Amino acid sequence: VLFDIGYHTIRGVLGETFAATNICLQSEDFSTTWALQNATIDVNAATFVDGNLTMDRLVVDTTASFHDVYQLITVVSDANYVASVFIKDDGAGFGGVFFGAGANFITVLADLTTKEIVDTEVGATSGTIVASGIEEYSNGIVRLWVSGSITGTAGYIIPFASNSATPSYDGGRATYTGVLGEDLFLGGAQLELGTTPSSYIKTTTAAVTRVAEGFTQSLDNFSQDAGT
Repeated sequence: VLFDIGYHTIRGVLGETFAATNICLQSEDFSTTWALQNATIDVNAATFVDGNLTMDRLVVDTTASFHDVYQLITVVSDANYVASVFIKDDGAGFGGVFFGAGANFITVLADLTTKEIVDTEVGATSGTIVASGIEEYSNGIVRLWVSGSITGTAGYIIPFASNSATPSYDGGRATYTGVLGEDLFLGGAQLELGTTPSSYIKTTTAAVTRVAEGFTQSLDNFSQDAGT
């Protein structure tokens, strides 16, 4: 198996022996199935980890509130899910990922300069974080993720902007007065069952499953005298 380390591009078999399904639709197009709060989307504004110009810019406005993009997905109550998104800073400085609804949620927030997680939050009614993480890619891109469970079947996945490592939260998302030009680049949103993120699975209008992989080797011409 060969890897392009610069972009983490797989040039062979991934070797993931488990199947995974990305149930988040339009994973690279935040101008379609997604909805916005106090922001707009500038499509295809930056280069994604695969080298294609598919990352969208989340352009914040000056409202004193949330600055995010969201998608509602039906989930299984109290099951463990992993919510992840690829983020690149474009002036905001901080970015987060929310999974849940109302007072049932889990949230992770990262400093996009130091590439470190700076905060996690859970809902007042339910929300259990199993793990969270941040993976660095080239060109300033990170993959930010949080895993855990919520009670209820409404599972919003919400990438959001923040202006601070210690923001004021409202329902698990940073709320602040936005400043024009302090934005985020987003790409590769994924919501899947589990406690750690699998490799990214692109979606458009439907969920996509990557099947479990395995290796086989023919033993034709095998000689027991030749050793193992």
